[in-house]
Amino acid sequence: MAEKTPRPPDAETAAAPRWEWRTFGPRLAGLQNKIGFPISVPPRLSEERYLVNPNSPHNAKIRDSLLDVKRLQRTATDGLELWSVALKVGFPLSAPTIISFYLALDLAPPRALRGSYGLQEFLSEIIGRDPTFKPLNVRKARRQFLFGGCTAEFARLQSGASAQETFCLEQEDPELVRGALRELELAPGANLNYPKFLKREMAQGG
Repeated sequence: MAEKTPRPPDAETAAAPRWEWRTFGPRLAGLQNKIGFPISVPPRLSEERYLVNPNSPHNAKIRDSLLDVKRLQRTATDGLELWSVALKVGFPLSAPTIISFYLALDLAPPRALRGSYGLQEFLSEIIGRDPTFKPLNVRKARRQFLFGGCTAEFARLQSGASAQETFCLEQEDPELVRGALRELELAPGANLNYPKFLKREMAQGG
């Protein structure tokens, strides 16, 4: 059976997929020192709500009043992951867009939907009535820069009393990501994406 590919009404879904590698830790100061990370780069602050679902490997969140879904396209044999933007739209959401949201996560959409949903209506009437979703509020301070021809990012995450740091490399060319990892003496197989990390943290009560 052919895979159902959602076609949400948003131009950003045409962006080229990117290969990504990510790690998390309580503190990543050693990695920052190795990179020579410019601390003068101002952080970008954001309040985000991740829509974690144990039945989906994909990543869904709400940031800046935009519903954002990234799909995990495939995983290379060494652990690098290819991700693509599947949905990035503002509120209110139409019924077809909510169906696209569920299909982008490889989930069955609700059967009865009305014309449109504002942000709070979506959270209470769609996400709140679906027990498989576990919303998680995350405060981020992100610093982005270039390293080894890749887009790189350090971020500090705060969710309740839990704080973590994360580092990411991404690029359309996987060989550039692999080259940057070799330079930093990091293993591609140690890759840990947001959905897996958040599910682990929630299972541990973090």
